[in-house]
Amino acid sequence: MCYSMLPTKAEDPPFINKPAIPIMYGHRWRKALCLALFMLLTPGVTRVAQADSCMDLVADSSLESGYGWSIKTHGGYTLLSTVQAHTGAGSAYLAGVDNANDLLGTKLALPADQASLLLSFWWKVNSEDRSDVNDKFAVQIVDGAGKMHKNLFTLGSERASNQWQQTTIDLQDFANQQVQLQFVAKTDEALVTDFFVDDVEVNACGG
Repeated sequence: MCYSMLPTKAEDPPFINKPAIPIMYGHRWRKALCLALFMLLTPGVTRVAQADSCMDLVADSSLESGYGWSIKTHGGYTLLSTVQAHTGAGSAYLAGVDNANDLLGTKLALPADQASLLLSFWWKVNSEDRSDVNDKFAVQIVDGAGKMHKNLFTLGSERASNQWQQTTIDLQDFANQQVQLQFVAKTDEALVTDFFVDDVEVNACGG
């Protein structure tokens, strides 16, 4: 039988109390039936199937090539870097200099009628002064004309830990809109703070 393949829960009665399902069609039929029962009753298999219906709307999520990203800096330097990355070889490196005013953005067409519309990204902060309130990082949604919709996420040098951390944000409020996702960093004239971003995804699921 195929009971050994099925998930168990503490609240389930013992298998001995469940009627056995006779399988009389040979090895191949038995294997197929066991697989079907396993996929039907295993929560993890269901989650995988749901994940397959998701679409990442960001062209270069891992920031390896910079395709689809726009960059603006006070000093004319690039924000794409191989200094530190969460995965792969590249990431975005914002600030890291005095008087930085950096912007990394990508345009998105957010679809309507999705079961979920989630932004997720990884970030890391290094700083010479964790009490410097003037070194700031923000994640923003703006419209096609550059008008601010919402500040989604902010942090400063006080979050410095030299550890990658992940943040996930619901974007359903902006469904069926053309927007720009922006990562912005600003620093003052002393004591440098580094803001790193990697693996930026906007997943539209279940449409």
